[in-house]
Parts: sequence; C-alpha cells; structure tokens
Amino acid sequence: MKTTAVRLYGKNDLRMESFDLPDIKDDEILLKVVADSLCMSTWKAVQAGADHKRVPDDVAANPIIIGHELTGVLQKIGKKWADQFASGQMVTIQPALNYKGSMDSPGYSYKYCGGDATYIILPPEVMIVGALLPVEVDGYFKSALSEPYSCVIGAMHSLFRTSRQKHEHTLGMKAGGTLAIIGGCGPMGLAALDYALAADQHPGHVVVSDQDEKKIARAKLIFDSVAKDRGIRLDIVNTKNKDDYEVLYEVSDKKKYDDILVMLPIPAVLETADRLLAFNGCMNFFAGPIDTNLSAKVNFYDVHYFEKHIIGTTGGNNDDQKEALSLMEKNLIHPEALVTHVGGLNSAAETTMNLPKIGGGKKLIYTHKKFPLISLEELPSIAEKSSFLTGLSEIVVANNGLWSPEAEQYVLSNAPSID
Repeated sequence: MKTTAVRLYGKNDLRMESFDLPDIKDDEILLKVVADSLCMSTWKAVQAGADHKRVPDDVAANPIIIGHELTGVLQKIGKKWADQFASGQMVTIQPALNYKGSMDSPGYSYKYCGGDATYIILPPEVMIVGALLPVEVDGYFKSALSEPYSCVIGAMHSLFRTSRQKHEHTLGMKAGGTLAIIGGCGPMGLAALDYALAADQHPGHVVVSDQDEKKIARAKLIFDSVAKDRGIRLDIVNTKNKDDYEVLYEVSDKKKYDDILVMLPIPAVLETADRLLAFNGCMNFFAGPIDTNLSAKVNFYDVHYFEKHIIGTTGGNNDDQKEALSLMEKNLIHPEALVTHVGGLNSAAETTMNLPKIGGGKKLIYTHKKFPLISLEELPSIAEKSSFLTGLSEIVVANNGLWSPEAEQYVLSNAPSID
C-alpha cells in the first residue's frame, strides 16, 4: 500500500513524500485519512524538531507523519479488532493516548501514523486505550474538529471552585455565573465560546475579548443569535488601544468573573485576568507558550483571602471528544465557525510552517486532494480563476461565508487528486 504524507525530519524540515506502508499486523488497523485540521501545536513541534518532548530523537533517520486532528474511513482491520471495528466505518482519534505513561502521540511520534497523509497505520495502543472513536456526524470536517473541541471541553470541565463546609471541589463552569474568554476570537476561543453556549452547565453571561475587528464581527454574526436563543447574555468586545481591565470590568457591570479562560501567552494578559477573577473563581491558562520561562505577576494576597484558583490544561481525553461528537450530532455546536481556510495535501507543509503568519481560524486539509490553500473570505474574489473555484464559491457564499458539508462534498467530488 502506497501512501503520500507530510513528514517531519527535523527543525523546520517538512517534506511531502510518497512511500510504501508495510502490511498491517494483527493488532493494527489501516485507515484512509480524508481530512486533517492543522494545529498550532504541530507548528511548535516543527520549530523544535527532536527537541520536542513528543518527537523521537532519531526523527532525522525515521521521520514522523505530522497532523493529529484527523478523520477518515477504516480500510483493513487487524484480526484482534475485527469484532469491534469494520471496514468502511468513519472514525476519528483522540491523540492524547497516555499509553503506559508514554508521551507518544499520533502526529508527533509515529512513522506511519499522522493526519497529513492519504493512508496510515493505527498502532495497537490507539485501540487499547479506546482512542479510536466511531463517528456519525454529517461531515468529515466536523469529525476532524472534534479533537480541538475536546481540548476546550477538557478545559471547561477542569474549572473548579471549593466549599469550606465540605472541603469538596465543584467541577466545571459556574452555572449561571460569568465567564470571560480573553483573546477569544481565534479558533480555540470560538470553540470555547461555542461549548459554553451549548453545555448543560453553562454561565449566564459570557464576555469574549479580542483586538481584531474583523474576527469580532465574524464571531458576532455567528454566535449572537445562538446566545439569544439559549437565554445567555453574550458580549464580544474590542480592547484594542484600550485598558483591557477597564473594558472587561465595565462590560460585566463592574463585577469580577467566576471563570476566565486566557487564550494568549502574554504576561500582561495573565495579570489582567488575575485582577478580574472573583472570589473562589477559577482561571485556566489555556494558551500553550513556547517560552519555557514565561512568567507573570500573581496577587497571592488575593489567592489566599479570596480563594482564587489558577490552573492550566492542554488537550482533552476520550470522554471530552465523545462529548464533542455528541454535540455535533445534535447540531448544538458549530464547527463550521472555526474553519477559515481549506487546501489539499500539497499545501499542508507550507501552511503548517507559516501558521502564525497566515492568521484566521482553522486550516482544513483534504488529504487526497491537490489544490492550494484557499481563504474562504477571499474565495469570491478569486472564483473566476477556475470552474472549480466558481462552483465552490457559490456554495460558500450561499452559506454566509461558512464551510459546510455541501462545500466539503463539492471538494471531494471535484478537486484534483493528489495522485
């Protein structure tokens, strides 16, 4: 079986190559990848190469396939798993395996398992830990995005407050409370907002801040009506050239926040969040920094007397991703809100290398297709360049500029093959 994949050889060394996969063993599964969503975590791994804690030391000699937000269709099932899975079944994976304490993860550590490929081999540990998840949602892109949603769902479930009477922790967002998502109009911030509006245990007031007016306008267009329909107050505010603390304090009716998610690895932002945190509130530093010495001032007087809680989370687990898939099946969350670019496998390496510069939201790669990365916002202006782009633009424009199962099916049916 031949596969075409984007492989990491070392720092800033990505190559798209075709090569032979070995025959699967009885405890492995062959998967046809259909879509993979690119993640900033992969960009960080590319910058670090073998210095990354999940990337093997011998990556130069044994390159790994990148990509971990993937979805596809099972092709061949090893005998060990024949009673649990079937050929033709649509699946996704939870890459945080934590198998026997190992840091190994699809998209970072495996020679034959990563999302930016046409075909891959799932190692036995994926199935052993229950990380191969059946999918019933209407869209490969939704399934691929269930992994980033699992990360914010895990972050929300990790929020907590304490009780002096029983010395117990109550987990999750404070029901009916106030939630701030600082720097929240990027893809992960929007996923957090989306989940906050959909969760059974949800806040009464959500405030999202950002400094990009175009992103803010897009977020309002998508989520204002959702919040209104669900009876949740939503304010999306621009703090550019303003005092972040004053803006966020005023919009909350001069009350501090029960829960805060910080989506930016900036000391000043962390310090603002610390000042905004209410009595017995919880702040989750969600943004993954590159700086191993990132520090910010914390008011420990408030930590002591106002019982403030500061945590950090990274990634989700199997249950978090199953919850994301369930919410997608019920149409309670909006993964299309995260997608701003689409491309073929031939665009994956360059896009990954330049993720911080490109901006926007999620970049979705259709691994069996060959076409350059396309901005959905710019699609109408380039539609005349080909009949393929014309047809795709008509579908996207009719859906208010958002990606959709119809747009995806159009790409799968009409875009050139990577082969």
